[in-house]
Amino acid sequence: MRSNSRKKFCFCVYKIVLYAILVSAVFCGCSKGKKPTSDGATSSNKSNIQNAATEAEPVALEQVLLKNRGIPFDQSDYKKFIGGENIINEYTEFDCYLDHSYSKAINDIVVSDGKLYQANFNSALANGKNIQEIGVLPGKDILYWHLTYDGEMGSIYFKNGSAYKISGPPFTITPLDKTKYRLFNKVYRYAADGKTLEDHTEEYLSTDKIYDFGIPMMAFTGNKVSLLFSGKYLDKGTPEWNWYRDMGQREYIAFDLDLSTIGNETPVRLFNKNILMTNCAFYEIVYASKPLDDNDNEVQLAPDGSVSPYYPTATHPNCNLTLRKITLLSNYYSDVRNISTGYVITDDYTMLPIAEIITDGYGKYTKYDPCGFCWE
Repeated sequence: MRSNSRKKFCFCVYKIVLYAILVSAVFCGCSKGKKPTSDGATSSNKSNIQNAATEAEPVALEQVLLKNRGIPFDQSDYKKFIGGENIINEYTEFDCYLDHSYSKAINDIVVSDGKLYQANFNSALANGKNIQEIGVLPGKDILYWHLTYDGEMGSIYFKNGSAYKISGPPFTITPLDKTKYRLFNKVYRYAADGKTLEDHTEEYLSTDKIYDFGIPMMAFTGNKVSLLFSGKYLDKGTPEWNWYRDMGQREYIAFDLDLSTIGNETPVRLFNKNILMTNCAFYEIVYASKPLDDNDNEVQLAPDGSVSPYYPTATHPNCNLTLRKITLLSNYYSDVRNISTGYVITDDYTMLPIAEIITDGYGKYTKYDPCGFCWE
């Protein structure tokens, strides 16, 4: 992960230049090192000084966007995220229910280093900053969390097996009965025949991280990313049409996200609903083919052409997802501190509109949607 790369980089400062280059090539040929600052944060190893002398050759993501808009580097109009020091880092998680670039009246729910915050990218909160603490969580090693967009209710699960109910305002947290409120009751995968389900629950109970931004949920386990959909079974009592009913509470069917595009890179985390960060680059998760309607007969067929006894089907043609590299964001990988639905937050806490960065694959009348997948 990038935090490990930074430690390696700091160690290499005391070595000769050639040795530093060799170490960098071994661990991640495409990542950019970062150096610690006085407040414990990080900054790019390329200069972020913005002045007329550097205007011809942008050396930072912000400068690229300014040049695209014809604005001198020393006249940047991008705002800073105030109060993010020692809070916002690459593992801080923002909720992804709304595009906060235009949802000005609703605050963003944020989880960082065992604490719960609210944030607003458009105006200062009661403390005069863009982010404000609202509660302390009973741990830092979070497996899963889910709150409503207003932060009034939700749940959080830790890797040690403990789970809690969250409610507010004011912020309160109470333990959940783990036997009654398991994160997963069952997680299945299709067997080789594409019609039989196999129980893989234990695999997902020991996963590294689970993101719940709607359907599907995404689970990160080592070098694998899984898509989890609520499982359904065929009601054979409806002969005139194929009617699928819910299997049960917290029962899912899992599919692998195709990661062939990233090669030997390692998946690190998910931003928004559709940005995969690896140890070297950023990728947008998109539909590889036009998604079909759930009621289309084609999406209800098993591989042998018969009606699938479960849904989603083994071939899942209405959610055929792939990855598309976000070139500009990847080129300035070490400039990125975090990503929210509306903004890329840089190392110096500048808020860059994500709509100005993710433009590849979009036409005149469409733009990047942080809360869904686009169709290539």
